[in-house]
Amino acid sequence: MFGIGKKLAEEAVQQAESAAQVTVNTVGQTVQQAVEQAKDAGQKALDEVYKVAETSEKAVKNVANQATSWGKSFGQ
Repeated sequence: MFGIGKKLAEEAVQQAESAAQVTVNTVGQTVQQAVEQAKDAGQKALDEVYKVAETSEKAVKNVANQATSWGKSFGQ
């Protein structure tokens, strides 16, 4: 009689351990996905910053070139 109760208790412990492991795995996967999404968002933000910086640099060069052209046209 006690053997059956012990076996049921052992099975219950195994099921609880399995459920806990599934939960840990699920949480781990969720955290990993969140990390990947954050990395992707960060990379996209950096890409945008670089684009703005490139555009700004080109604009500064264009203004400088235009100023040089204006200066030459006025005899400097």
